[in-house]
Amino acid sequence: MLQTVALFVKPPIPGRVKTRLARAIGVEEACTVYRTLADHTIQQVQASGTPLALFFDGSDPTLLPSTWQQASQLCLPQEGTDLGERMAVAFSRLFAEGNQQVVLIGSDIPGLDADYLQAAFNALQQHDVAIGPTEDGGYCLIGCHSNRFSPLLFQGIQWSTEFVFGQTCYACTQLNLDVCCLPPLRDIDTVDDLKAVLS
Repeated sequence: MLQTVALFVKPPIPGRVKTRLARAIGVEEACTVYRTLADHTIQQVQASGTPLALFFDGSDPTLLPSTWQQASQLCLPQEGTDLGERMAVAFSRLFAEGNQQVVLIGSDIPGLDADYLQAAFNALQQHDVAIGPTEDGGYCLIGCHSNRFSPLLFQGIQWSTEFVFGQTCYACTQLNLDVCCLPPLRDIDTVDDLKAVLS
């Protein structure tokens, strides 16, 4: 079964990543945190043995670290007017490439490791959708089957709010999609998140 991990990233440029965190620790330090988290995530995808497709914010791939590009089989700009549309386009693109299972992840989850990724793919053996919730009400991972995928899964969601996970589960119910929820993880958005992970 053809599987791929899709990773959404931003070029690690001070002032353009982790802006909430940057207000507390400065843009340079926040950028270093982001780069470290993204490096870790890519290493975990490699450890899982699953091909990586990188979807980056913006239009210039030369702004990405060369190690990120070398680790990925595909490196493409995100397309769409909001996060939901960008995610739907990424899934559609990878399914059009022949993948049967795609797991899409973010780049700022220190607890997201190779075992967690494998658990998501294992869940997709018996469920239509796998979701890894975050402690702030969002999610850090969503996986789908090619034959059960619908772009409607990403429509009508209040992105960047505490309602994302609940609204996505409701969308799955409306679309008659069977969902498996993985253990919740913490993403790094604030200095409190960073302290919690480092403690």
